[in-house]
Amino acid sequence: MPDEQWPQIQPGKPACYRIAVMGRVDEHWSGRLGGMQIASEQQDDQPITIMTGQVKDQADLIGVLNTLYQIRTQILSVNCEPCHEPEANH
Repeated sequence: MPDEQWPQIQPGKPACYRIAVMGRVDEHWSGRLGGMQIASEQQDDQPITIMTGQVKDQADLIGVLNTLYQIRTQILSVNCEPCHEPEANH
């Protein structure tokens, strides 16, 4: 597989992630989840929560995953994705 398909993951560097969990996670958890954006959707009549955002390093990612474990969510996927810079308004 070509390297360009995968974002560079460096353990001590920031990276962006998309995490999907079964059920609903309220937006008030965002602070405990590294400031990730939280959105809910339905898949096959099941509520799914999608969290996206940048974490500063792999240790912070583990903290996010531990919080999800503590609030008893079923983690469906964790994907590293390219970070998108916010577009500047002209």
